[in-house]
Amino acid sequence: MTSSPGSLRLNPWLARFMLLAAAAAWGAGYTFEKISLRQIEVQWIMGVRLVIAVAVMTPLMWSKLKRAHLLDMLVPGLALGVTYWAAFILQMEGLRTIGPGRNSFLTATYCVLVPFLVWIVTRKRPAWRNFAAALLCVVGVGLISLSPDDSARLVLSAGDLLTLAGAVFYGANIVLAGALAKKFDATILTYYELLVAGVLFVGGAFLTEPAPPLSALHPQTFGAMAYLVLVSTLIAQNLQNAAFSQVPAAQGSLILCTESLFGMAVSVLALGEELTGAHLAGFAIIFVAIVVSEARISGHRKSKTTRDR
Repeated sequence: MTSSPGSLRLNPWLARFMLLAAAAAWGAGYTFEKISLRQIEVQWIMGVRLVIAVAVMTPLMWSKLKRAHLLDMLVPGLALGVTYWAAFILQMEGLRTIGPGRNSFLTATYCVLVPFLVWIVTRKRPAWRNFAAALLCVVGVGLISLSPDDSARLVLSAGDLLTLAGAVFYGANIVLAGALAKKFDATILTYYELLVAGVLFVGGAFLTEPAPPLSALHPQTFGAMAYLVLVSTLIAQNLQNAAFSQVPAAQGSLILCTESLFGMAVSVLALGEELTGAHLAGFAIIFVAIVVSEARISGHRKSKTTRDR
């Protein structure tokens, strides 16, 4: 028996706002990740934050977890957890050899991939506006992320290819979340996604990375990890999975791309990074992309449905 997505019926516009809030949480999280990375390796950061998040969710959701059949949730949980883990690992491996701006830009190509992945999975071609909006979004992210040196290099390196592979898995994770959130309870999905990914990250950390030193207990690192657990993981991931019960994946992926906008804004405010004309143009183009994705061309579809969705 599947867990229903919805004792909770979300207004579609509230769901869009939830995705925007998730993107803001993840964008701000870049600053806290930088602080944590001074003391702790990547997989340890991810493993610790996901395992703590699962530990917090378990008592709060115990009655729900008992009602949900483990075998029903096993495949959805594995699919979401493995794609989440693979996307992050590939992106981080790519980051070892390319700059953060180029890495961020190439990761954002999942905006373009999602409409195609939706088409493959559902056999329904998304509207042309979704493809146009996705391309606009990638241009906007490029203006925000890329330095002149990054954009001048056109030949793809091994780091670029790893990052692009990560983008494919991010896209797959979004499409899966969009499909599964319509069939299963979003909080249960999030629980198993974090559990599976957390186990993979902790296993990878033990096998490939040194254990965090005692100096990692520094108050600044502790505060950064607290943000990553509570806001970037517990709140943002639940917001995303719940929102996808109402927002099509192709549109939702564009809203999530505003993560780069929020990341830049927090960097400007907290770290004093310079805001340029290219950044402002990128913000404007991302906004236009979201408006385009939400536009409805009236005419054809009148006869067709009041209840197409």
